[in-house]
Amino acid sequence: MKTDLSRPTGQEPGRQLAEHPSPALRAPSPLLGGGERDGVRGACPSGSGAQIPSVEGSWNLSRTTETLLLGLGLIFLAAPAAVAESTLVSQPAEAAFEGLFASDVRVLLTDLAYGQKHGRWEANVGVSYTAYELDYRPAPFDFLGQDRDVSAHRIGAQMSGQRKVGEDFLLLAAAGAYTGFGNFRSVWFDEYFHQQFATLPGYRLADPHGFNASGGLRWEYLPASGFAEGTFGGLHDQIAPGYEIDFAGLRRARSDLNTLAWQLAFENVLTPWLRVRHEFRLTDVTDRDPRLAYHGSVAAAAGDRWLLRLSGGYTQEEPTFRARHAGAAIEFTPAPGWTWIASGRHYRDTGEIENSLFTTATPGLTAWQAGFGLRRTWGDHTVRLSVTPYFTQHEPFGIGTAFFQNLFRDRTWVLVQCAYAAEF
Repeated sequence: MKTDLSRPTGQEPGRQLAEHPSPALRAPSPLLGGGERDGVRGACPSGSGAQIPSVEGSWNLSRTTETLLLGLGLIFLAAPAAVAESTLVSQPAEAAFEGLFASDVRVLLTDLAYGQKHGRWEANVGVSYTAYELDYRPAPFDFLGQDRDVSAHRIGAQMSGQRKVGEDFLLLAAAGAYTGFGNFRSVWFDEYFHQQFATLPGYRLADPHGFNASGGLRWEYLPASGFAEGTFGGLHDQIAPGYEIDFAGLRRARSDLNTLAWQLAFENVLTPWLRVRHEFRLTDVTDRDPRLAYHGSVAAAAGDRWLLRLSGGYTQEEPTFRARHAGAAIEFTPAPGWTWIASGRHYRDTGEIENSLFTTATPGLTAWQAGFGLRRTWGDHTVRLSVTPYFTQHEPFGIGTAFFQNLFRDRTWVLVQCAYAAEF
């Protein structure tokens, strides 16, 4: 007997056979970025403030962030009117912890989420906290640099809502905000520029923060078997900029970035045991060429106990950035409610574009991972545990990034994930 994948995503009883509706309970980790480079700033609405959240020092919301978070509350302020026309169906809640550990870098992510599902609408709110710890070591020829243990953190908030229109359409909306550094590389860059230029006129302490908003429409053009989804989003990021010095004095790189992102996705149930999804994304960031990306995934059931997931994608941005990734996961259910997961993933790029540097091209990266996990489901509760070795290898760095050789060095990481989800 083959497992039936024809039900809508996340609706299978007991074990989750299609992609689990909770981001906390599915791979890859937000700390690795789904198909993007480890640690790279997200450029899509799902790079959300919920992806790799962080803040340096105590949390002081900027006026922009505070205004946005107030506006996010409108999703729940409209709830009473919705409740009047439909009763509460369920209240999903999630808690997730992830840790990414190397000998000189440690990143800890905590994510909490809560939602309400009613007859024709659904709303969710989430908060995220990420802590960074770095053993900062300057290059041997950096005479101004000093060894230092650096810590930073970030807080993010995200809200989303959806409402069914008619029988075939679903309206989608989301918004979020964050304050703090977006990834450990940004923390490293900021420490470098602080040690080099903090005593010079023109240097300013970094205050990274940002917000995002998106909307879209999902169309079920074939009952329970054919879906098309289009979304459009915008992001504003205030990043930690880079600095350069010449005879004219200290120059500060651009710190504000605006991003527009379009995504088109198609999901089809080809047979009761085969489900496929295609995603196409266009991202336009300030002072950069548009970035084009494709991501595809397949879920295939073999009998009632085995499930195979395959994924892959390609990204390009002129003039030189190219990236490819591929992954596979096998799920085995030896007994009802118990699922073992073995997964692997490979990623390669030609050198990411780094907004914090005047020299924008960083060394090319090759990364691969292979790990094991366990998912336990009973009633409306699900727990997922996994441990994954993760390896990164950089191409030789050029003169423009020589001062960052200890940042762009090869590393062996361990990724630990623990997540819990329930519906009440």
